[in-house]
Amino acid sequence: MKVLIVQEHVDAGRGGAETSTLEMARHLAALGLDVHLACAAGADPTAAPELTWHPIPAPGATRALRTYRYLQRVQRLRNAGRYDVVHAVVPSLAATVYQPRGGTYVETVARTLARVRSPILRELKRLGRRFNVRQRFLARLERRLLTRHAGRVTVAALSHYVRRQVEVQYGLSADRIRVVFNGVDFTPLPPDEAAAARAALRARLGLHAGSPLLLFVAHNFALKGLRELLRALPHVPGLLVVAGRDRSERYAARAARLGVAERVRFVGVDTPVREWYAAADVLAHPTWYDPCSRVVLEALGAGLPVVTTRYNGAAEVVQPTGCGRVVAEPDDAAALAAALTEALAPELRRTCAEAAPQLRETLSMARHARELMALYAELLSPRHSGRERRAPGRPPP
Repeated sequence: MKVLIVQEHVDAGRGGAETSTLEMARHLAALGLDVHLACAAGADPTAAPELTWHPIPAPGATRALRTYRYLQRVQRLRNAGRYDVVHAVVPSLAATVYQPRGGTYVETVARTLARVRSPILRELKRLGRRFNVRQRFLARLERRLLTRHAGRVTVAALSHYVRRQVEVQYGLSADRIRVVFNGVDFTPLPPDEAAAARAALRARLGLHAGSPLLLFVAHNFALKGLRELLRALPHVPGLLVVAGRDRSERYAARAARLGVAERVRFVGVDTPVREWYAAADVLAHPTWYDPCSRVVLEALGAGLPVVTTRYNGAAEVVQPTGCGRVVAEPDDAAALAAALTEALAPELRRTCAEAAPQLRETLSMARHARELMALYAELLSPRHSGRERRAPGRPPP
């Protein structure tokens, strides 16, 4: 089976959808598929030599123009390549499978605006987005793909949260959507290394063995709810570690205004996140929007309790397994503080540690790739020509 994956930017160092796309492609290749990757020129093919890379030069003075030219040339590549499946991560009219790993553009904009408290500022930001030509172009293209071209594309949604977005925002029928729950490549530290990392990091922080340690991991502090987490922190015991690439100055100033500056440490990205999972007692992820957070899936695989929001597709695993708490709104400081306090209970940590081995398999990228391959096979089967489809599946337990 020859598969073309369409993702403009592929850089595992940037995390998120780009890391997931590369992991997914490599697992599909490991299953025996002939996997081709169409990406912008400048990508590093040595990151996955088992794939056939198609770096597409798309020069232009603006990001919007470069993206437009890239997608035009993807169409030509599709026409010349005789692919069985075109799996698009960015909107492309060449797609037979569309997997919006960053969620739909409508929901992305709505949830980004939702975190702006002032109605006046919210409206100004809404108006300002009209100048984001690239985002407007991709949003229009996504709408066209899922309405006018809906008869020839199947959506592989990362969660039921994303499935609902597609159904509500575009009216796509249920038989055109399959939930292929997100996965991650994650291996926790071996027990002896985890114990050593826990002791070393806590000593570095000046934290004794029994003190609670909350962990926040993100590269977009605003969207992932750091401001809201700092508001809840006065009512939660312990120290907060903030790991990730973002500007920390204004959050440090906010922590000082809230009187919790001594209880917050900004640690950047120098220490592997696996070590922080071993050192922490709970992952705090009060996100405003996540189609299905990789960080949450990794934390669960590490046996760490998670507190997140209903605007995260990964909440569909947290709640049924009991490995954490899900709050309704990220800016409900009282609910967030209560959820974090509950998640710090030692018995919940034990429950999560016991569930972790099974969750690592259930939430693996290998499982995700197997389900995608099964979907491809179904779409290529003679039976599919009659449009006989099963109902969308359930997320992993």
